[in-house]
Amino acid sequence: LINCHSYLTYNICKELVPDRTNFIPHALPNDVYFPIPDKNYVRNAKKQLLGESKKDNFTLFWVNRNAKRKRPNDVLWAWSLFMKKLEEKHGKKDATLLMHTQPDDPEGPNLYSAVEMLGIGDSVIFSPERVEFEKMNILHNISDCCINLAYAEGFGLATLEAMQVGKPIIALKTGGLTR
Repeated sequence: LINCHSYLTYNICKELVPDRTNFIPHALPNDVYFPIPDKNYVRNAKKQLLGESKKDNFTLFWVNRNAKRKRPNDVLWAWSLFMKKLEEKHGKKDATLLMHTQPDDPEGPNLYSAVEMLGIGDSVIFSPERVEFEKMNILHNISDCCINLAYAEGFGLATLEAMQVGKPIIALKTGGLTR
């Protein structure tokens, strides 16, 4: 019996052994990732985590390992373009990119340097510590959208978490993100 989490793998295997191949989609417990119904709680959590000046900002959430294939520098560059357009069109920059990653991971670029070079330090917040599921659920709930631009993503756990709390996702058409 072949049980597949990857839909791509499932499609390949079911052609070879259709009677012995199952697709088992990834799932998360409903009591771990869920929309928090108390809007005041979410507003207060956002204020506490992002600060008074960013409590009403549009917040884009990026959750990944800081590694080249996850394209964190591309996310930062695109964010810098977005912030320029936002200021040109609306005369303000009321948006925050929340990056849950280790900005100085030796496997990836130095994100502190990238933020400084792009001049977007006032709109990017790093969340480098490992956190419990409860806090990750809160981070998803205080965000308006989740983004994943990895060019080789087998599944995309953060996007599943975001969808489970009712947040839209921005993702490339690659690997598991396609489904």
